Amino acid sequence: MATPGRKKAATGASLLDALSPQLMSLVEASLGHSLAAPSSVRNGLSSANASPPPQRSTVQPPANRGESVIPQSRSSDYIRVGVLNPSEIFLLRQADSPGFVVREHFLGPAAATAVHDACLGLTESTPMRPAQVGVGKSTAVTCHVADARGDQLVWLPHDKTALPPPLQHLLAQIERLMHGLAKAAPELGVRNVKSTQLAVFPGHNTRFVPHVDTYDHNNNAKQHLSRRITCLYYLNPSWESSHGGALRMHLQDGTTWDIPPVLDTLVVFRSTDVLHEVLPTTVHRLALTTWYYGGGSATTIPSTPPSATSPTPTTPSFATNIATRTTSSCVTGSNQPLEVAGGDATSTIFVSIPSYCDSECQPTVAHLFATAAAPSRVFVGLCLQHEQDDQSMDMYGEHVRIKRMRPADATGPCLARWETQQLWKGEAFYLQIDSHMRFRRGWDVYLIDQLRRCSNSPQGRPRKAILTTYPLGYTLPNEIPNDTRPTLLCASAFDSHGMLRQCGKVLKTSPSSPVPSAFWAAGFAFSRACVIQEVL
Repeated sequence: MATPGRKKAATGASLLDALSPQLMSLVEASLGHSLAAPSSVRNGLSSANASPPPQRSTVQPPANRGESVIPQSRSSDYIRVGVLNPSEIFLLRQADSPGFVVREHFLGPAAATAVHDACLGLTESTPMRPAQVGVGKSTAVTCHVADARGDQLVWLPHDKTALPPPLQHLLAQIERLMHGLAKAAPELGVRNVKSTQLAVFPGHNTRFVPHVDTYDHNNNAKQHLSRRITCLYYLNPSWESSHGGALRMHLQDGTTWDIPPVLDTLVVFRSTDVLHEVLPTTVHRLALTTWYYGGGSATTIPSTPPSATSPTPTTPSFATNIATRTTSSCVTGSNQPLEVAGGDATSTIFVSIPSYCDSECQPTVAHLFATAAAPSRVFVGLCLQHEQDDQSMDMYGEHVRIKRMRPADATGPCLARWETQQLWKGEAFYLQIDSHMRFRRGWDVYLIDQLRRCSNSPQGRPRKAILTTYPLGYTLPNEIPNDTRPTLLCASAFDSHGMLRQCGKVLKTSPSSPVPSAFWAAGFAFSRACVIQEVL
């Protein structure tokens, strides 16, 4: 009997035609670009019954850009984006420089067209609202002022997997640039905290008056989370000078520089001091903006325990300091505690964290301690692969043990995780996580309770269980989702290197006990610490 797959092959179709839109999205995201597949598979966030956006198949890069258009199914039409070059980094880090750089042909013709189509689909399927502007000396008060700003916008979800693959690819390339900038110019204070919006100016001479993206220039700007770098990506394939709508940069010497909002142009500039405006536009003007944030040392990150140079803190004083901080903005009101009646609040826990140039590492460690029911029993082993000699972790005293490495010596997460395990000193339980994570209050008691629920097999024999999953994402700086349903690890697809990729599927209901899984996730695994000695 012929299988459905063989019947497909006989008609000239491929396995891609049988993939669900969700699975196709995962495959495309892992490859970094879209695959040649039916348009119904590529329809991003739009509904299955939605009609395709008008004229998408005819979208072409501007004719005067000197690039030939290669069919979208050919990977050679996708530019592999590098890092910012030294000249660009100089322009962004020097206070007396213009403060902006322009990258034309950022993704390449086919990738840019795919992003344009995806964004056009979002404008058709997602409600957009009038943009607001800050009134006064900060952005604390906002209102809609049509004469000042005439665009409409929608904020994109923080979970990139909810976006169409072309958008995932674009955001990944921008993130690569920002990662390099954060390493090369640490004084900019750029963290892995970002927000992205899609904005449309509907024509009719709508504009955005001169402004900077970060309004708070007093001392609070250094303490609060604030925009540091703006990344503008333009999505207009047939732009003419008569349309208006250029991005006008105001230089410090009083002159201006106009940048046409042409498809596949990326503009990166300092959010804090680069004055810019959108000139009146007579046609629809589409742009995607991603802001990278910095700061947060006072209000979004709690104070730390006494430093290692001070007398070694006793357990009660450490616990008291942490308990006091749980009322700070590090733990928001939406962070509901994980209630466990009569749980274990004394057994020690060793937490393994490798960090490769991750600006979220320090906030992760702070949140880990601030949300623990018994923080004095928590000890962290940290492999810190950072360029600068970051001393902030030293302030945790004996509760954070550090192995420092130069990023140039890093060979991947496996070595880094092994290095953290060498810092284990006999704690009873072992938690392995990534360096960008947030926690619910009482996570330590809850995990021990859940582990003990699966410690025996159905036949009553003891077994060595590991709790593992892909945790849900969080909204920076410290907002975690209200959804407490667990995620189950599932196989998704093989990537271009032949490696099986996993994904986390949220269960419809919360089971009464942990669910067996065929897979293991390195980014979150909790077990008894004997796993360090017995699993090689």
